[in-house]
Amino acid sequence: MQRSRAAGVWAARGLLVFVTLVWGATFTLTKQALAVLPVYAFLTLRFAAAAIATLGLAILSRRRSSAWKDARTWGVGVMAGIPLGASFLLQTEGLCTITPGLSGFLTGLNVVMVPILASAMTKRRPGARTWWGVALACTGLLLMCAGTPLAGRFPGVAETILCAMCIALQIVVVDRWAKGLDAFAVAAVEVWVTALLTWAAALFAGQWAPLADVRTWTQPVTWAAVLVNGLLGTAFALWAQNWAQERLSSAQTAITFALEPVFAAAIGWMVLGEAMTWPGILGGLLIVASMAVAPA
Repeated sequence: MQRSRAAGVWAARGLLVFVTLVWGATFTLTKQALAVLPVYAFLTLRFAAAAIATLGLAILSRRRSSAWKDARTWGVGVMAGIPLGASFLLQTEGLCTITPGLSGFLTGLNVVMVPILASAMTKRRPGARTWWGVALACTGLLLMCAGTPLAGRFPGVAETILCAMCIALQIVVVDRWAKGLDAFAVAAVEVWVTALLTWAAALFAGQWAPLADVRTWTQPVTWAAVLVNGLLGTAFALWAQNWAQERLSSAQTAITFALEPVFAAAIGWMVLGEAMTWPGILGGLLIVASMAVAPA
């Protein structure tokens, strides 16, 4: 039994590491796509792709029909979907004024917010190993931010810190109420709620017009960003998170997600030529070490 549980824990960690790799790539793809599309128009396309994919799978997966009849599935999906949608709106808006690497660093701040929120909601104090993992991850994040110029970027910084708070809330909601529910069904509801929020934001901001421009649809960067972000970075990633959190604590999930800025910085360096410093490399190693320290 213990060996089976340990295997499940490592499988969950491995799956979340892959998700953070995908998310690290989405920072650069999103930054490139925002040169073609305004923020909310891009998010509309991203979540349209994710919503269509999850809806198609929901229709085909008849074996999950009972999950859709459970009111808790819809309730938890909506509760998690609202902060999730807000996090994407804030993060993508922030990317208009800050670099993908800095966005990844600031998003990673949710690693310290999650244990605090989880403790407040469950009345259980995280153990010492969890706090050591959080401390290592936060130290790594600070090192990765060292030397990053912030002049003129404060709006983007503030939006991305708020994004991190929303991500922390979404992780804690899933940890607190989604266990025992169908992981795909909850993730699908989260996607649909987020899609509605992004569509409403695009409509309110008057950003539907660019979607009618044929040149938008012929840009390779648009398709690459929409498909990778929508299918892998959203639909697949949310299912993976919900499945993994059946086996991991919210704190361990957040600490694993702290790898996201490491991948974002590495891909930004390779694709966009962003600077990679020795403090940043050391910070990345500390984040990796934090995963080994924190218990599941």
